[in-house]
Formats: sequence, C-alpha cells, structure tokens
Amino acid sequence: MGTVVLPQLPPKKVFGNTDRDFINERKEALQKYLEGILFNPLLASSLPVKRFLDPTNYTRNFLEEARQNVHIVLRSGGSHEVTEVLPSCGTRIAKEYFLAHPLADSKTQHVLWWAPFGPDKAMNLRDTHATLTALVQCQHPYIVPAVSSIASEAGVCVVRPWFPQGSLRDRIHQTKPQGNSLVKYSSDKFIPIEQTDCAVYGRQILEALLFLHEKGIGHGHLHTGNLVIDNNVCRLLDLENQVVGLPNHIRSHMIHHRKINSMEAIDVYCFGHALYEMVFSKRLTDNTCTEFPPESPALSRSVLESILSAEACKNGLPTIAGLLTHPFFNQTPLHSHEKPSLRLPSSVKQAIAVAQEAMLERLAADQKKVRQQRKLSKAEAFVTQQSIKSRSKKEFTSRD
Repeated sequence: MGTVVLPQLPPKKVFGNTDRDFINERKEALQKYLEGILFNPLLASSLPVKRFLDPTNYTRNFLEEARQNVHIVLRSGGSHEVTEVLPSCGTRIAKEYFLAHPLADSKTQHVLWWAPFGPDKAMNLRDTHATLTALVQCQHPYIVPAVSSIASEAGVCVVRPWFPQGSLRDRIHQTKPQGNSLVKYSSDKFIPIEQTDCAVYGRQILEALLFLHEKGIGHGHLHTGNLVIDNNVCRLLDLENQVVGLPNHIRSHMIHHRKINSMEAIDVYCFGHALYEMVFSKRLTDNTCTEFPPESPALSRSVLESILSAEACKNGLPTIAGLLTHPFFNQTPLHSHEKPSLRLPSSVKQAIAVAQEAMLERLAADQKKVRQQRKLSKAEAFVTQQSIKSRSKKEFTSRD
C-alpha cells in the first residue's frame, strides 16, 4: 500500500497455540496491531479496514451502485456523458468520481461525482433540490460552484469543473488526481508549501468561509482534498457535501471537544487541520497538537496554536473574522475585485438552518457519549487502583 508502514503482526505458534496464556498474550498483541492500523487516518478510512470491522455495512459494491445511479440520473434528463471512471481517487468510500463532458461539447472536461445520502441528511427532496440549485449560482473568487447538481431519492449527482492538476493535497504529495487515494497519499514524496503561499491560501480560504457564514451557510467539510489551486488562487470545492448529509472527515476528532458546537467552530477547526497540512506537509493525526516542530515559523505556529492546542479546544476557538486580523493573514494582499454573490431564498435558508442544527445536535450527543465514557474509564481505573492498594495492605498485614 504505497509506503504505508504497517504494524508488525504478533507471532503465531504451531504447538501450544491453545494455551490460555498464549491466547491472552496474542489477543492483547492483536488489539495493539489493530490500534496501530486505526491510528493511520488513511488506513482507518480505507475500504478493506472498514469491511473487516463492519462487514454488514461495507460489503456492498459502492462503485457499481454509483454507476447505476449516475446512469439513471443522466438518462432522466442529465446534460453530460460519462467518459471514464476514477475509482477510489477520493478518500470517501461511497463517494465515486467520473470524468464526463457536456453532450453539446465533447472537448470540455468536467468531473462528476455521486454520493448516497449520509447520516446527517435532514432535508426533504424538495428542499435538497432547491438548495443545490441555489448553490450552483454561487459566485466568489475563492469558491468553485458546481456546473449542475441533481438529487434523487438515493443520493446526489454533482458535476463541477475538472482540474487536471488535482487538489491541494495532490499538489503536496506530487500526485495526479486520477490515482487511488491510499496509494497517492501514502507516498513519501511531497512538496512543502512556502510560508508566503500558506498565508495567501489561508487568507483566501478564510475570506470564502466568512462570505458563506455571512449568508448563513457553513462549508462543513474543509480539508486539503476539497481545495484546489487555480492560477495561484486557492478555491473551495464541494459545498454540496453538507446537503448530502455526509459526516465531516475529522468528526472522530471533533467529538472530543464540546466547544466545537457551531458551524463556524467546525469550519475553524477544519481550517486549522488544513493549515497544519499545508505548513508541515503531513496530516495531524491527533485531535489536538501539543508540540510543534521547533523550526516552525512563529506566525503560522501562532495561528495553529490558537486553533489546535488543547487549551484552545477546551476554552473556545477563534472566529473566522478574528483569524483574518492575525498578522499572518492581514498583511497578505488580495488582488481579486470580483463581487461575490449567493442568493438564498428564505425557504432555502430555513432548510439549511434546520439541517445544520440537526447535524450539530447529533455531534453534541456523540460528544456527551465520549465524556460519559471518559468518566466511566476514570472511575474504573480508580476502583482498580483502590483494589490493588487494599490487596497489598492485606498481604503486608498477613506477613506481620
């Protein structure tokens, strides 16, 4: 699998493999092996691992399902024709990508993706149609709107411009967008992004996020795979993810922090992870960062500490507007004078607000479960410690 270093499997035995001590030792070693696999975000989100851990939900043929649904959508009124399948080029298992071109223009290349509705879906089909239609009309220098989007009872089909250079993550890893994501992003080849470019791209991302939040809609799925550099301009992709109800790619990190309780906090936290990947050319695998490399530049490190430190996640994250006043960004000039535009009918605004609230409620419920589990673990550890102390005391008394 690329250059992913897998943990070592514990040794087996031909004789004595039914001994209780050996079984317990091997069980413990296999648990550590599995934890090592899950510590790597690429492996943890890969289909083979998902199928091993949850065969009930992941034995389906997602690509074939996507083919069939795309065929149905395009046959019932689509304006494009699929020319090539891009299997596993993204990091989401059920989200499948295809190259396509308009029926009226075979030379123009677009990318088409299909995704079934996810666990955060809260809109009915009519509101989903209306929201997708409104998002297609979005005009902003740092946002790539879809060319077209169609919702069905099974999911959503989105067509957007094709960028042959790939995403920002592709650029970091020196890969082409067509490749398998597990192979592409496990490569040890990468290009560090200059600090000046990190500042420019960071400000452009923040300006786009600020615009969206002023309109009452968050992005909700910001990461370097949803960013593209086009003529040295960083632009956001896939606003439609939250309409589909797809879970955030680092939701497993966010459930540890109750202060991540709004769409703005989610986007800021995701921005911190994206900036970390830009600055250090690798993903942050933990939910906070306690130590930054000593050679890391002071200004970018200051931004990252304000978002990703344990203290920031405990006490509250900065706002998007507040981040734009940070010296790392506010000294970066913007040369775009394009007037942004996004008109959301009142019914669409209401549907988005309800969907975002439902998503935040589900996140808060999972955050509560994590806190309860943490308290239970502490209580069990305390009881175990007291039991050991009591046993030691009895043994000492009996010796006397």
